[in-house]
Amino acid sequence: MITALIPMDVPLGWSDPDDVDMVQALLLLGGVPLLLFLGITLAVYVPSLVRGESIAPGAPAVENQWIGGPRTTTAELSAPEADGSDDDSGGASGRW
Repeated sequence: MITALIPMDVPLGWSDPDDVDMVQALLLLGGVPLLLFLGITLAVYVPSLVRGESIAPGAPAVENQWIGGPRTTTAELSAPEADGSDDDSGGASGRW
């Protein structure tokens, strides 16, 4: 009953596969990885070259990068609304 539902024959072309010549094998096994390597390399370097950045080793760091947000200091914190307000503006006053 189950064998009538599931075909048990070998698929066509599996028992007698066609020969693969050396050129097809080299193109498939060497060309595809080479194209992937070139594609990834272009995807990494082209945006920085378009922006005009240097990709040479030892180049100075870009100064206008925003990694982790702006650098704020305590002088940049806003002051409380009024002297007795419950709105804390931050800081390390140490009052409890």
